[in-house]
Amino acid sequence: MSYRIRTWPDKILKQKMKEVDFFDDPKLQEYINVMFEKMYELEGVGLAANQIGIPYQILVLDTNTKKYDQQEGEEGVKMVLINPKIVEKEGQIESTEGCLSFPGVQITIPRAEKVKVVAKNEKGEDIEIDADDFLAIVLQHEIDHLNGIPFINHLSPVKRRMVLEKYFKTLKETARA
Repeated sequence: MSYRIRTWPDKILKQKMKEVDFFDDPKLQEYINVMFEKMYELEGVGLAANQIGIPYQILVLDTNTKKYDQQEGEEGVKMVLINPKIVEKEGQIESTEGCLSFPGVQITIPRAEKVKVVAKNEKGEDIEIDADDFLAIVLQHEIDHLNGIPFINHLSPVKRRMVLEKYFKTLKETARA
């Protein structure tokens, strides 16, 4: 199977992904390996499985992968989350985000400042993550993907239409070049 980045408006980006229930299957580790490989290749910080055509609730992230300014003493995080769910949100911040599935698009949207996420790791063990700031934003972005919610859905309808018009115009120009 060819694992290429899916760009908007690919239908898989609009669908809620299936939960993983095959933790003993080598296919799961293959998916995870391919996801990290693609994320690093594209210089992303996070990747949801549906972004490369895998229809399951799997996300990978590595906050060490980009040139983000980390706070003094703050370390990056690398993780795999399976069947993740946000169970608590706190506060609100404005987040300027890009997305591998929307090349060239940068938008500012509201996100929760802190989140609590429950998920499973690749062995099927329960994990819980309390995240704030950048990690909280990445988790919200990728979990939204797994639920078929693109980041543009956090814009007002008017702003969303403007962003999509510009995005499609850029795609056409890129295709002609």
